[in-house]
Amino acid sequence: MKILVTGGNRGLGKHIVEKMNADSISRSNGHNICSDINKIVNLSLEYDVFINNAFSGDFSQTELYYKMFDAWKIAGKTGQIINIGSSGNKSIAGVSNGEFYRVTKAALEHASKQGTHSFRKNDVPFKTSLINFDRLDSELSRSRPTWTGNGVSMDDIVNIIEIILKGMHNTCIEEVTFACNFFMKS
Repeated sequence: MKILVTGGNRGLGKHIVEKMNADSISRSNGHNICSDINKIVNLSLEYDVFINNAFSGDFSQTELYYKMFDAWKIAGKTGQIINIGSSGNKSIAGVSNGEFYRVTKAALEHASKQGTHSFRKNDVPFKTSLINFDRLDSELSRSRPTWTGNGVSMDDIVNIIEIILKGMHNTCIEEVTFACNFFMKS
């Protein structure tokens, strides 16, 4: 099974690449999800699994998914697209408190669920799943002054990806959301 991950040069993306023996695309190897969407979509057609992980600060992650969805549909491609969202899209905060991030991840969630709906209705032969999580236990998160000592394990996310990929041909996990108690002592 060939797996391609966006943003595979650090954090969760790098962890997925290492644990799942996946290929990585990122800005560091000449693939920008803002400016190279068509190039990434064409490359994805060579893979069985595409993990849409990279976040660019705008709606490019969602735009990439929509263009990929259309290309995979036209190609009659089977396989799995996994979108990496955020549980932050489930709450509302003031504009100055990261609301734009929440809105972009909410757009990705909606788009991802449209893809799952298309699979359920037999409009496409490939599956779409969404993984949301709270704060991630990563080197970057641990370096922030707001780090409380708790976050979602990257290994747990890899385990869920493996479960998603082991699903029966006629089933699809639409969404998985990880939550953690930020303040509980580990």
